Amino acid sequence: MSVHIKDAVTQLEKMFIGLSERGFGGKSRATWPVIINRSIHRQSVSYEYQYSKSFFTNLQLQHRILISYELIKSKSNRLTFVKLIIDKHMSGEIDIFMYHFGMFLVYRDLCHREKEDFAETSIGKKRAQFVQTLPISRFMSTDDFISAIWSQQIEYRETDTEEYQRNPFMENVRILFTNEQFSAWTGRQYSEDVTWVEPISYKLNLECRKWSEEKDPMAPNKIPEGWVQGAIILHEESSGLRHYVNGVPVHAGSALQVKFGNGWISGRYEWSFDGKSKIQVHCNDDVIYISEGHQVRVRG
Repeated sequence: MSVHIKDAVTQLEKMFIGLSERGFGGKSRATWPVIINRSIHRQSVSYEYQYSKSFFTNLQLQHRILISYELIKSKSNRLTFVKLIIDKHMSGEIDIFMYHFGMFLVYRDLCHREKEDFAETSIGKKRAQFVQTLPISRFMSTDDFISAIWSQQIEYRETDTEEYQRNPFMENVRILFTNEQFSAWTGRQYSEDVTWVEPISYKLNLECRKWSEEKDPMAPNKIPEGWVQGAIILHEESSGLRHYVNGVPVHAGSALQVKFGNGWISGRYEWSFDGKSKIQVHCNDDVIYISEGHQVRVRG
């Protein structure tokens, strides 16, 4: 066994001991975010443990353990790690979660887990038989892991007339999905012009707010430099009536941006100064009429 392999094996064993005795970050307990799927096929029950790949990556970084690709691309080196991890799980030194984490460290940089690594000719009969009894692991993207968790909170039941589906009740968290991601995990597809969907808490039929284009409705509304945004309000002065936006006076012919829906329309401010007429916003050959209190932007 080379010096590099010995060092990596020692590092792996120390990590297993540390996690078993102290948990994560020195805590006595360890929490493993995982989705466990159970399936039955011809009287046979199998389990699949689904993890967020990011969680295991972060755990690896926290414990500063690295099994480089240069080591694991060699089958003999991989089998050194694989046998160690299997033996520790067989002896009860590590649980199924740390077993899966160990295998993640070995196979994360490979395109797929090498099936021949777990054959009887590679790891021995006893180990091969033991591995066959274990649940398999699958590593998901953060997007898919969170989407899967959310989708499993959907309240679902069948009625005499139709299927009953209600969005999860969420009071302090809002969540957005792309149209494609929402469809993949719920089966509900919105029209092609919808980019983002936002499930409305506790609404039936998976009702969502719909957002078009690339606008993120949760992102801060960035005001262009040199502009002031707010409601356009009429004030009475000694010289007459004048509109203001957050303390900035609006003059005849001033450049104005008017909010409509998710966007802004640029134009030029005109008004009759009689206190009754609507505000005119001239946009090329068109005129838009708005009332006091409308959201606009003016140059500060």
